[in-house]
Amino acid sequence: MLKIPPPLLVLILVISNYFSSKKIDLILLPYQKLISFILLFIGVLILIKPILKFIKSKTTIDPIKFKKVNKLITTGIYKYSRNPMYLGLLLIVISTTIFYLNIFSITTPILFYFWINKFQIKREEIFLTEKFGKEYLLYKAKTRRWI
Repeated sequence: MLKIPPPLLVLILVISNYFSSKKIDLILLPYQKLISFILLFIGVLILIKPILKFIKSKTTIDPIKFKKVNKLITTGIYKYSRNPMYLGLLLIVISTTIFYLNIFSITTPILFYFWINKFQIKREEIFLTEKFGKEYLLYKAKTRRWI
């Protein structure tokens, strides 16, 4: 099973967007850089809130060692998304896609979305179901995976 930490995956995609912008013609849109910075700012904000919530709850934020989770967090931003950290990371990838907009960069948010769902979220959901049982299944039924 592939175990690439999601922040590392984001870094790889952001760097690939940058380098693709040097080789592939950019697509220019009105307010492109402004939209990119706004999405980056929102993504970082969405990412920080759940990290602080995990730290306050004294549970792990390490996506590779998610089996060390000792508490199911369902309040705050977790009332609206089961995966706000991944949502924040996705917005960061989208922001760089828009900043370096070209045919290649358009694929990076799609790659991130499918990678995270297949190799990270599905494993986490299986583990959380085993660890927290009915409590997690109820939470899962009323809270969307992304938004």
